[in-house]
Amino acid sequence: MLLECSNLSKAYGNIKALKRVTFSLSEGLSLILGPNGSGKTTLIKILAGLIKPDEGEIKVLGKNYLSVPKRDIGFAFERTVSPPRIKVESYLRAVADHRGVDNVDELLDLFGLREYKSKRFKELSQGYKRRFLVAAAFAGRPKVVFLDEPFSNLDILSKVELARAFQEIKRDINIVIVSHIISGLKDLDSVVLLHNGEVVLNKIGGEVNTLKGFRAIFDGGTIVENDVEKVMELIRAGKNLINIEPITPEDIIYETLKKTNEKK
Repeated sequence: MLLECSNLSKAYGNIKALKRVTFSLSEGLSLILGPNGSGKTTLIKILAGLIKPDEGEIKVLGKNYLSVPKRDIGFAFERTVSPPRIKVESYLRAVADHRGVDNVDELLDLFGLREYKSKRFKELSQGYKRRFLVAAAFAGRPKVVFLDEPFSNLDILSKVELARAFQEIKRDINIVIVSHIISGLKDLDSVVLLHNGEVVLNKIGGEVNTLKGFRAIFDGGTIVENDVEKVMELIRAGKNLINIEPITPEDIIYETLKKTNEKK
């Protein structure tokens, strides 16, 4: 397993940010999804070693997360302050040199930064600052990269391009995206849904594919999901089938979130 969290808890005074959180992520491309206040930010701060959990255990690639060499893990946070005068290519090369693997040219192309390689950080637009910070997390080819809201401040085209870059990179580097949106991510290897500091959904490997299905909509508002026999029964009974549409992982995730809210 890439990441294993067991009974992870963290409180700020009387506010419980994480409540005995337990989940696993397989290697590849993973998504930790949740709305604001779900505990995502607290979780990634713990993984980065910025704060300590009150209790629980975390393993990355089978080891205690604090014992994994720093060069093997990359982070890109939603809010990061970088020196305004650093240049794109020179900074990426410095990080890559530190980790001992030169993949800078690959990153410049994947993240659309080649024509900006001589630009200083302060000269970049907000969108390209985001691309640069994300690219820097992959410099030197660490074993796993954690990305905090990588799609923030990006236009639709940039989100699509970033998602495509992740699909390419995941062949060599494990990626964990922490976000409140899916933004067109495909072929996910693991999914975790957090809500109010708790795990309400965790799918791993082939289980992610089980999130896909179909929804049949009949005249009069009748809806049938993932039941072919029931659909045929209604058609034989004379019900008018209006449409059949796919159920995506996004649908399942947000339906789970909706039902969780209704229970509270």
